[in-house]
Amino acid sequence: MRPSLPLLLAAAALAVSACSAAQGTPAAPTTAVPSPSPGASDASPTTTVSTPPTTTIPSTATSTGASASPTPTSVVDQAAIGAPAPVESLILGDSISLGIADALSTYGYPVIGLVGQSATSGYLREHLSSDLAQAARTWVIVLGTNNSGSPEDVAQLPDLIALIDSLRTPGAKQQVRWVTPHRPPTYIGTKTAYNLDAFNAELSLLAMSHRWLRILDFDAQAKAHPEWFDEDTAMHLHPNADGRAALVALITGPAPRPAASRAPVIDAGATAVEATEEPEVFDNSTFPPAPPTPAAPPVSPAASPAPASPAPPVASASAAPAASVG
Repeated sequence: MRPSLPLLLAAAALAVSACSAAQGTPAAPTTAVPSPSPGASDASPTTTVSTPPTTTIPSTATSTGASASPTPTSVVDQAAIGAPAPVESLILGDSISLGIADALSTYGYPVIGLVGQSATSGYLREHLSSDLAQAARTWVIVLGTNNSGSPEDVAQLPDLIALIDSLRTPGAKQQVRWVTPHRPPTYIGTKTAYNLDAFNAELSLLAMSHRWLRILDFDAQAKAHPEWFDEDTAMHLHPNADGRAALVALITGPAPRPAASRAPVIDAGATAVEATEEPEVFDNSTFPPAPPTPAAPPVSPAASPAPASPAPPVASASAAPAASVG
């Protein structure tokens, strides 16, 4: 006798349950199939198909409200990053700023720099209290390359930020941008004991608690381009033309316009102790040269305007008395 379809379905369900139990997987719930009533045809039985239970997999996605983590090359919180500085902002720095001073001057940014200078209270106080600085709307600090980066060095940054805040013009408080310094792993100068990651991370924290202070993260760009420092064979510290162009764009924005007149560039001198560590003379040939100043025509002391009419007769020298010189 041929088995009926309901019996075959029931047998299949029992087989699936047995297989699931052997594999340690919960068996799918089954629904009993009623036997057909006597006399009913088994050609069209009514069955209920069971659905296996679903398993919810915990999501590993982070909350959309979480703050973005820094890029692999940056130690700066992205919320601390600032916009480029406006034209006529004062640039205060070291030899790195002097290396881009010609371009910045062309675009209307005055520059004060000192070869070998580190971020110190004396240097900041002297130049940020100057008339040139007090007249600027924004200060861009390009210092730190010559700092040691030691824990003691990093610990003095909050005091420097407090000093800068005290020097901001009352009633017209300047905004401040600090360019993160960079010392490549290939650096061969005298400050190899520490890198500047802790220095830059502290700047980032300070910017998060001082709304007037923002970071321009040159360090992150420089870490992605170690070749920028290959040309400085003496120290591997100063960027080449590509690195300097990137630094200028970071400060001014990507498409600066030449100013109507060049801004002043002040070399604060080379009297600092660290000056001997940076003997490099920068090649700024990639930047627009300063427009030549037209020379005034020479004027002879004896020259006199041409007479409009013939000069009257001149008395003889013997008749004229000699002029005395007092």
